[in-house]
Amino acid sequence: MNRRRCVGCVACASALLASAAGTASAQSAGALRVGAQAAVPAEGTPALRYERVAGEIVGGTYAGVLGYFAGRAVGTVATSLMSSENDRMREQIVNGVGIGGAAFAIGGTVYAIGNLGAETGSFPQTMGGVSVGVAASLLMSKLVFKGRMPAHETSSRGKWLMATLDASLPAIGGTIAFNQSRRWQR
Repeated sequence: MNRRRCVGCVACASALLASAAGTASAQSAGALRVGAQAAVPAEGTPALRYERVAGEIVGGTYAGVLGYFAGRAVGTVATSLMSSENDRMREQIVNGVGIGGAAFAIGGTVYAIGNLGAETGSFPQTMGGVSVGVAASLLMSKLVFKGRMPAHETSSRGKWLMATLDASLPAIGGTIAFNQSRRWQR
């Protein structure tokens, strides 16, 4: 139990550090850009900064978890008037709205972190990467658990690993896609 908390604390601390480093460097880069337009090169791709990539992945993952639950809440309210005969359809709608909420939360977070400073990227391309990540996590869930979570007690590590991958793959896909489209702001 303590080891899980420790891993969560380390992940949270690294996200805060990456966010702080990205904000500080973005402020300095933004100051250079505003003060002197010559500071932004006319061509080329900005150098890839690992703290920014880490911030995009970790921030996108946590935003995706929050977006999923917010989407499920919206889906639950939207389907609350459906009859009890449609419970299966209701759960599919709620889950679909949850996945959609997670996807847009991840894409928006990755795009926002990536656009700090004098850099920009493509939001549609970022969302394409998030979509590929969502499809990969859904496919992996179907292959590993054959559409259902295992019920026995010894599989808690497998459940934890699967939940981590399900939450992280869309953020990783969005980060890769955003950084493929990265360029200097003009």
